[in-house]
Amino acid sequence: MDNPETAPGQGPNPAPAREYVNYAIGGLIAWGLIGWGLDLLLDTRWIAFLGALLGATAGLFLARHHVRHRRRGFPPHDEIDH
Repeated sequence: MDNPETAPGQGPNPAPAREYVNYAIGGLIAWGLIGWGLDLLLDTRWIAFLGALLGATAGLFLARHHVRHRRRGFPPHDEIDH
């Protein structure tokens, strides 16, 4: 019986490491900037580090969630910019 998660003629597609890296860097930058802004506002030095750490961790969690819960029936490389 065919697996609905893979296209015909293709094997299972492992989660690309690039997706994990993109989410981690995006979270690190976004929450690092939010922490940096709070550091300036509150005159502290540690919130930017905490925000960057939180953002990277949340990015990895979100990437893992997206990899585990992909919609069935769609090819894994179904992107808009083709």
